[in-house]
Amino acid sequence: MTLFLFLFFLLFGQIKAHEFWIEPTQYNPSDDHLEAHLRVGQNFDGMALMYNENDFETFQILSGTKNKKFDVKGIIGDVPAVDMKTQFSDLMIIYHETKDKLVDYKKFQKFKDFVKEKGYEHLIEEHLQAGHPEEYFMESYRRYAKSLIALNGVKGKDKKTGLLFEFVLNENPYDLNSNIISANLFYQKQPMANQLVTIFSRKNRGDLKIEHYETDEKGYIEFTIEEGREYLVDSVIIYPIKGDPEKKEPIWHSIWASTTFLVPERIL
Repeated sequence: MTLFLFLFFLLFGQIKAHEFWIEPTQYNPSDDHLEAHLRVGQNFDGMALMYNENDFETFQILSGTKNKKFDVKGIIGDVPAVDMKTQFSDLMIIYHETKDKLVDYKKFQKFKDFVKEKGYEHLIEEHLQAGHPEEYFMESYRRYAKSLIALNGVKGKDKKTGLLFEFVLNENPYDLNSNIISANLFYQKQPMANQLVTIFSRKNRGDLKIEHYETDEKGYIEFTIEEGREYLVDSVIIYPIKGDPEKKEPIWHSIWASTTFLVPERIL
C-alpha cells in the first residue's frame, strides 16, 4: 500500500498541469447504481484517481429536479471513486472540490507554457517584474469538477452548486431540441467575463476535437454539439498570492473548473 500511494502521488504531481474531470462509466445508467471516475490527464485521456476523503473538501450529488443533495461516500482506495446507489432519478449533478495541492516549477519554461495555454500569458512579465525566481518556485491549485448524468428520465436542469468556480449549462444535454448548447461561467457566484474556455469532445473514446471560446461580459458561451459525443468543458484562473519563494511558499494560485456530459444518439 505504501508503494502504491508513493507512485500515486508521484504520478499526480507529474501531470498537475493537465485537466481534472469526473467521468461516469455510463451517462445514462439503466439502474440506480452510479459509477464515475475522477480523472486527471490531457486531451480527455487520463489516469483514474482513487476515492480519498483526505484529498477533497466536497463530493456530492445534487438533483436537477429537486432542491436535494447527498454525499458521495466511499472507502479510501476505491476505484471508481463514485460507486454507489442513488436516491434520485432524472438529471443529476455530481460535483467535487479538491483541497489545495502544490507544484514546484523547477524550470520557468514549464510555467510559461502553462500560462500561455490557459490564456494568462501576461503573467510571464508580471512574474519577472515582481523579481520572482525563474526556477524552483511554487504554485498552489484547487480543482472544481461537475458532471451531468440522466437516470430513469431526463427532466431537470443544471444549477449552481455553491462551488467557487463552475460552469452552469443553460440547456439540459439529455433533452435538447437543437444542436446548440450554452453555458455561463461563474467565479464567486458572479459571471466570469472574457475568460478562455476549452472544450474537449470525443465519440466512443476517439475522434478527439478541441475548441477554444471566450466568455462574453456575462460569462456566456455557446457552441455546437453533435449526437453521441462526450464533452469536457474546462477553464482555469491563475492569479498571484503572497508567499516567500525562499521558504517554498506558493506565489501563484490556480483554480480549475470543468463539466462533463454526453449528448445521446438520436436526441436531435
